[in-house]
Amino acid sequence: MLRKIVPGALLLAASLPAQVPIYVPAENPLTPEKVVLGKILFWDEQLSSDDSTACGTCHQPAFGGSDPRAAQALHPGADGIFGTADDARGSFGVTRQAGNGRFTADATFGFRRQATHRTAPSHMGAAAAFDLFWDLRAGSQFLDPETGAEAIPFGGALESQAVVPILSPVEMGHEGRTWSQVRQKLQSATPLALAHALTGDVQAALQQNPTYPLLFAAAFGTPAIDARRIAFALASYERTQLPDDTPWDRYTAGDTGAMTPTEKDGWIVFQGAGRCSACHWAPTFSDDLWHSLGLRPAGEDLGVGAFSDVSEDDGAFKTPTLRNAGLRPRLFHNGQSPALDDPLQWTDPASTLNVYLQGHGVDTSNLDPFLLPLQQLGVSANEVFLAQEFVRTALTDQRAALQLPPFDHPTLRSTVAPPPRTFGQGRAGATMPLVIDTVPAFPGNADWKLGLVAGGGTTIGVLGLGHASFEPGWSLLGLPLNVQIDAARLFFLPGGAGQPGHTTWNVPIPAALPPQSVFLQLFAFDAQAPFGLAASPGTELPIW
Repeated sequence: MLRKIVPGALLLAASLPAQVPIYVPAENPLTPEKVVLGKILFWDEQLSSDDSTACGTCHQPAFGGSDPRAAQALHPGADGIFGTADDARGSFGVTRQAGNGRFTADATFGFRRQATHRTAPSHMGAAAAFDLFWDLRAGSQFLDPETGAEAIPFGGALESQAVVPILSPVEMGHEGRTWSQVRQKLQSATPLALAHALTGDVQAALQQNPTYPLLFAAAFGTPAIDARRIAFALASYERTQLPDDTPWDRYTAGDTGAMTPTEKDGWIVFQGAGRCSACHWAPTFSDDLWHSLGLRPAGEDLGVGAFSDVSEDDGAFKTPTLRNAGLRPRLFHNGQSPALDDPLQWTDPASTLNVYLQGHGVDTSNLDPFLLPLQQLGVSANEVFLAQEFVRTALTDQRAALQLPPFDHPTLRSTVAPPPRTFGQGRAGATMPLVIDTVPAFPGNADWKLGLVAGGGTTIGVLGLGHASFEPGWSLLGLPLNVQIDAARLFFLPGGAGQPGHTTWNVPIPAALPPQSVFLQLFAFDAQAPFGLAASPGTELPIW
């Protein structure tokens, strides 16, 4: 795989001598109007098809531009079995939905919320990269997603990356989502209607231009909304996300007291015996290339090799920037390593400390020649730890950790709204009945929906609804009752061979409905359940 080196528009964005270069294509110059539009889009959960996920859901500055949920967002890996060695920690996406918006079974996750099979790479400092994603498939040339025409010949990796998650049926979309559907939704949506604590720049922009067509007109001259413009705005905002005010930046600018003695010792190891700088070049702390560390057998995830068709690239992944790596909850492309400040760094063989100390992961068949076994070269575990401590503290921009400009942002609804809660016992038959509650329930959500899953094929379900719960629950002939039922609704749950019955209930939530909790429990006929009746646990659904 060859890196294309072509002269492009270069902006030296940092004010310090160790400047981080970011690439601003001439076709998409930075303007304040595009930057603030991109910021609004990046933090708007309405950009997803079901209002549950924003770009910022998985890329949060306070967590190094990564996802704080990575430890819980398990993907079963290539074998499709949870709890085995190839499990990866990624990001939660949406519950799979068909093109008509109805919940449908996913081959891996069934009717549960999906998760990506790689961790969310940081968006901060991504403007310095030629290609993006762990496998580099978001290239420097950006093609208009709707027309296929070349929109940016070079330097458009951020634009190429920005458009992918929006249509993904795993991350933000439903099956077959189109840009026409995205456009139609944005034309009628109130920008950041679900967000809280809007920042000053966002408030000012929305006061002047309170609709998306007006925001696009301010940024591009006309109110038209299309994929190219969405990409241009998102990329413009991401080009402002540079974590370049760290102790190391101040130290290299001449402030000899900016780094602690421990950080200075770690910097010496980083550049010398630890060989970290072989792939993590200052000032970006990435060589913007790809390497195989043998973390897992290459056949489980070919990485760059899947796109380069070069066997030496199998199992190779992009070198991530180490800026703000100390804030990330999981490390490596598959999230196998605990955080840098986690004591498990010493004992977990999959940690960054132990992988670099040993010089490989579990697969030694296709290792990058840059990766050498530090232990055999006489480097101690304490020295590797010292280099990692340098990364953890000296390369952390506290503006990101504290969410200060330019890393300030609106607060996502999903981070402040009380989440749905499962409680009590259920009773299974062919399956355990399930209430799918992943679409946010808020007053005024005209597209709110609930999924109902039960049985081992087509069956009948009854959904009980109430305003109180039984905790602990009651039992009638072993059938658990967790909800004080005020009303009930009968549902036909069609299911194919080997698949549980399921349906989607679309219920518009009135805008005038006051915040409250509704309690739900699904009962279903199931021949494999005791007395032919199965029941789900209780669900508390806050409408908020």
